[in-house]
Parts: sequence; C-alpha cells; structure tokens
Amino acid sequence: MVASRIEVVPLTKHIGAEIRGVDVRAIDAEQHAEINQALMDHLVIFFRGQDITDDEHIAFASRFGEPNIYPPNRARGVHVPLEWIEDTPESPPKADLWHTDVAFLPEPPDVAVLSMQDTPATGGDTLWASLYAAHDSLSPLMQQLISPLFFDVHPGDDMRRKITMQFGAEVFDKVEAEFAGWQQPVVRVHPVTGRRALFLCGAYIKGIVGMRAEESDALIPVLRHTVEDPNVQCRWRWRRHDLAVWDERSTNHRATGDHYPNHRLVRRCTVGASPAVGVDGLQFTR
Repeated sequence: MVASRIEVVPLTKHIGAEIRGVDVRAIDAEQHAEINQALMDHLVIFFRGQDITDDEHIAFASRFGEPNIYPPNRARGVHVPLEWIEDTPESPPKADLWHTDVAFLPEPPDVAVLSMQDTPATGGDTLWASLYAAHDSLSPLMQQLISPLFFDVHPGDDMRRKITMQFGAEVFDKVEAEFAGWQQPVVRVHPVTGRRALFLCGAYIKGIVGMRAEESDALIPVLRHTVEDPNVQCRWRWRRHDLAVWDERSTNHRATGDHYPNHRLVRRCTVGASPAVGVDGLQFTR
C-alpha cells in the first residue's frame, strides 16, 4: 500500500469532505487521482485558502473535464468559461433554492469548481445534498415507480427573472429559444459509480412527462422533500479564497441568502458535459 499524499477529512456520512495539504496550482497526476477519487466518494470537496487567478481557476477545473461556456454568457457573445455570481443590495441572492446547474441542457455539466472571492461576515453558507441518498431514502416501490419517468425541463421563470435582471430580457429569450423543451430522467445512473441518483433539476422542472398536472403536482413535492433531510446534507461556512468542487450528477446545492444585503462574490467554472442516462439506458432524444 502506498500512503496517501493528501488528507481527506469527511464532513458527514453521506456527503462532503475537506482536502488538506494541497496547493491546487501545483498538484501532480497522482494527487489529482486521489482528489478525483475523493470527489467520487464524497460528492463535494473543499480546499481552504486557495488564492488563485482566473487562469489558474480554469487550469485546475480543466483537470476534471473540458470547460463549458455558461449559456447566457454565450448568448451575450462572452466565451470565457467563468461565471461571476455577485450579490449586492441591488442584485439580491440568486441561488437560494435546491438545484443542479443548467439542468435544462441536453448535456448538463459534470463537475463545478467555485472560488469564493468575497464572503460576508455572517451568512452566505452553501449547502449540498446527496442525490444518491435522496434516491435511497425512497421506498423500493417508489423507486420502481419513478425509474421510467422523465422530468419536463425548461429554463423557466426563475431563470428568466435572474437573467433579465443581470443581462436583459433578450439574453434570456436567446437561451429559451435554444434549450426549451428538453426532458431528463427522474432517476439518473452515474456514469462512473453506477449508482442511482434522484436527478432533481430545481426550478427548471415544469412537470413529469405523461402525467396530468394534478398527478405531477402531487408527486414532485414528495421527491423534492428528500433533499430537505439534514441527514443527506452538508453545509460549508465560507472563508475568502475557499475552493469547492462538486459532482453535478449526484448533488443538489443551495446558496443561502441570509447575508443579504451584504456583498458576496463567487467565481465558477463548470466542466465536462454528458447526457443524463437513466435506468437501463433510458435517455431522451428528439
């Protein structure tokens, strides 16, 4: 056995770990393999005190996959694979709901890497929930019931409000025209671990395909409730220059808005893009 060169400190049983003893600007292939394994094992990992530049952020994120361009940025003609999410008195918090990033895309991101640039003195924590544990918390009968189902996903009113506030209505209209009308399997099978995850897509969910509105409206809250259990969550209290890496395929996250109106600024890069594949290869194609 070869001794590990990094220290992995789990935060909870189901999700989250802090990685210690690493400068992400200078990791070698062996260290990256250990870090990637920690990500697969713990779903979200954290590094304290990583004061990295934009280019260093992109370089580190690129070790997990090809960087993506955020659709609203591409709609504005911006092709840098970084997103800046800023909360101010004039621009309130935008992510205080459980979600997976841009889950309306035919090939959503695989991994996200976020750097805390300016954190408020109090509040502004982020929570992550294990979608493996959410799925496993359901009864076997419910798991069987939902395994062949699809969510109808759409950029939606929540994204319309945020993008219109940040960039104008015409930018959202471009995103909506390109990506409206996709479907994602309710149960997603992780391509690396093979585990089943309840693929909750946040406010992008319009309904469940093939169900009447009253049926869909009754079932979706039952599924959403699974991530409200603190036993499937971890919570991170940010310090400036903390770095978080999470697996978008097996987690939901939620950035609390309790710091408002104080300033909060993060820089994010998502990487990798793959279709969501369900049980027995279930996948939506047009």
